[in-house]
Amino acid sequence: MAAVTTEKVYGPQEPRSFNFLFGIVVRLAVLGLVNAVAFWLGYNLWRDGNTALGIVIVVIALGVTVINLWPSLWPLRWMSPGLALMALLAIYPIFYTVYVAFTNFSDGHRYTKAEAVALMSRTKVLAEGGTSYQWQVYSNEAGEYALWLTAEDGTTLFARPGQPVENVVANESGEGPYDESGAPATIDGFSLLTGGARFQALRDIQTIQFGTEEAPVGIKSRNEAGAFVSKWQFDADRNVLIDVENGTEYIPNEVTGDFVAASGATAPLGYWVPIGFQNFTRIFTSIAVSGPLIRVFLWTIAFAFLSVITSFAVGLMMALLLNGSGIRYKIIKSLLIIPYAVPGMISILIWRGMLNPNGGVITSTIANLTGYTVPWQTDAGWAKAGILLVNLWLSYPYFMLICSGALQSIPSSIYEAAEVDGANAWNKFWSLTLPLLLVAVGPLLIASFTYNFNNYLLIEAMFQGGPTMIGTNAPPVGHTDNLISYTFRFAFGAGGTRDFGFASAIAIIIFIMVGLLTLLQFRFTKRWEEVGDNV
Repeated sequence: MAAVTTEKVYGPQEPRSFNFLFGIVVRLAVLGLVNAVAFWLGYNLWRDGNTALGIVIVVIALGVTVINLWPSLWPLRWMSPGLALMALLAIYPIFYTVYVAFTNFSDGHRYTKAEAVALMSRTKVLAEGGTSYQWQVYSNEAGEYALWLTAEDGTTLFARPGQPVENVVANESGEGPYDESGAPATIDGFSLLTGGARFQALRDIQTIQFGTEEAPVGIKSRNEAGAFVSKWQFDADRNVLIDVENGTEYIPNEVTGDFVAASGATAPLGYWVPIGFQNFTRIFTSIAVSGPLIRVFLWTIAFAFLSVITSFAVGLMMALLLNGSGIRYKIIKSLLIIPYAVPGMISILIWRGMLNPNGGVITSTIANLTGYTVPWQTDAGWAKAGILLVNLWLSYPYFMLICSGALQSIPSSIYEAAEVDGANAWNKFWSLTLPLLLVAVGPLLIASFTYNFNNYLLIEAMFQGGPTMIGTNAPPVGHTDNLISYTFRFAFGAGGTRDFGFASAIAIIIFIMVGLLTLLQFRFTKRWEEVGDNV
């Protein structure tokens, strides 16, 4: 029997080949554009001193390119945008925070050494024997700038970059109309800039040297120009920063990141340098830090624990009371869920108003009934009670909902069996309902604890962490501050030191503590599961 051979017909697949090639071209074009933007952005970040971020952006772009071009990695290509964003917005900030924690990054030390020198060099002083001028700025069609200068004695000059300064006559040189200072509307092809155009030109002309090297003229402020020189000059050969006004030399201290003079004085700006574990040792060795930190830490744990317990208890009680299917129960549940439906910030502000000692509804009612005005904002104990009360209002509807759902999943047969064995209502709740409920709700309790451990919005919006602890001035720490708001005050808060390195160290400690507490709670969750299996 003759063998039958078949041949594939390629004709019908030619359009698919064209589409395949077209898809490759489009993919290469998109990848090329992404890499071009990434390399451009990375270069600019590197040039501005943000080397790490620039490198990360370039590496991420290259990684996305490899995923989309390497055949064995093609299954990941649809995930590559998400992986790139995760690396840029989640992973990189974690490593950056860890790095900052080992530096002196803070007010006065926010820049690299080169950036600090460049920023200080922008401060200009009038050269000895120099003349100060009021200035007007001109521009021509080529985008070049020139200055009309007016001295205190009325002398007027016209200055262009790289050319000698020219003597001109007010109200005569150039073409009118003339303004109040006698500057013309146009002169030698240059037109006077006013209003917004003048303001926009200010950024450009501040970096331009007008006149010649022998007789330079520069811009100092929005109204003043003259033969100004940089107040701070850095001698790279000698590694010395010089104050040209008095000749004082400042030597860089690579340990502290400061420019220090022989007298002990420091330059206005320092630079950030690695300082090892100093930020971490400061947490545990400085009484000014460790004292308030311990109290804040204990309150943070107490606040998170009490918030979970009270919210779960009230939510479970409501769920048990309303564990019915009638229309009446549904209406009541809908009303009780209102606190969860209203945006938290609005609820917090309303509660703050009701607890206001000067006319707040709750405070006034208590005062009328008992004659005692509750000092919610000035007494530490009452402030903490107020915080817990508001958080209970915000949280119990959530637990009511999840407990209602969990109760529906418990079979009624086990209750019938318990009744046969003589169990009363308390025995059924404690031995059946609660263990089976915790199996389902346990992970949510852990998540709620973690959320309240890091609850910044409630603490800040309610009492701004107050009342203030005595003896904590930089930054001021409050009795209701938790670890997150405490860290925020060190990094960004008014009255604080804006010590980003120290705040990063505290953030790492918080991360470790939350991780350990979560692991500990998961062990309890496993015990709940074992109890549920034995029921």
